[in-house]
Amino acid sequence: MAQLIIGTAQFGMNYGIANSTGQPSEKTIREIIECATANEILYYDTAISYGSSEEVLGKIFGELGIHQQVKVFTKVPKRTKTDSQASIDNSVKRSINRLKTDQLFSLLLHSESDYLYLEELRKIKEAGLCKHIGLSTGHDPSFNSEILKNQNLELLQIPANLLDRRNLVPNILDNAAEKQIIVRSIYLQGLFSIMPQVLSVFHRPLRSLLEQLNQIAQNFGMCIHELALRYILSYLPDYIVLGAESLLQFQNNLAWFKRGPLDRNILKKVNAVSYDLNFQLITPHLWPK
Repeated sequence: MAQLIIGTAQFGMNYGIANSTGQPSEKTIREIIECATANEILYYDTAISYGSSEEVLGKIFGELGIHQQVKVFTKVPKRTKTDSQASIDNSVKRSINRLKTDQLFSLLLHSESDYLYLEELRKIKEAGLCKHIGLSTGHDPSFNSEILKNQNLELLQIPANLLDRRNLVPNILDNAAEKQIIVRSIYLQGLFSIMPQVLSVFHRPLRSLLEQLNQIAQNFGMCIHELALRYILSYLPDYIVLGAESLLQFQNNLAWFKRGPLDRNILKKVNAVSYDLNFQLITPHLWPK
C-alpha cells in the first residue's frame, strides 16, 4: 500500500496553474498538518527551492511538538561544477536547522542531471544527517530505468498522471527491486482543476481528452481528481505526493486516497482512451510563463 506524502511547495510560494488563492496562510497550513497528524499522515515533501516551505514546516512542527514524529523528504538545489562536498553538507545542515530536526528522513537531488552527486549524498547519509537518499527526475523513462541500477540510489521521485504516462512502464515500476518509487504531479500542477471548456489557448488541444476522462469519472461517481489519484494508486507506487492549498483540499485528497486503486474495469476504460499528445502540453517546465 502506498504512503501519502504531503507536498508543500504551496506552503512556501504561489504554486500551481489553477491556484487562485495563492500561498495558504500559516493558520491554514497548521490546520492541514493537524488533520494529517490526527490521521497518522507523517510524510512531507519539501525543497530548499520551495520558498519559505522548510521554515514554515519547522515552525509548525515545533509548535505542535511533532518534529520527532514527522518524516521529511527535502531536496538540495541543482549543483554547479564548483560545488564542493562542504557546500552540499552546509546546504543540508541549513535545511535541518530550518526544519528543526536532527535528521532528515530522506534527502534527494532536485535535478536528474545531478545524479553523479549521489556519492556525495551517500557520505551525508553515513554522517547521520539523513536516513535515505535519492533523486528527483523528469519525464525520460530511459534515464529513469537506467538510474535505478545505481547502487547509491534508494528513492526515485518521478512525475506521472492521467495524461503523462511516460514513466508508467514496466521497466521502471516492475524493476525497482530494492528501490522505492515516489510519484508526483498527480494532478499535473492543477491542470485537472480547470474545466475543459475554459482551458488556455496553449492547453486547448487537451480539451477533448479531458472531457473524455471527466466523463469516465462521472460515469463511476467520481470527480476527475479522484480518478487521477486512484489511477496512480493502481500502479502500486511506494509513495505519492499530493499538495493542498486548503484544509478541504487535503481532506478530499485523504478520502480519495483511502479508497485505494481503481477497479480493473475502470482502469481498463481509462487506458483505452487513445491520445496522441504534444508532450510540451503535459510537461510543466515547458509551459508558457
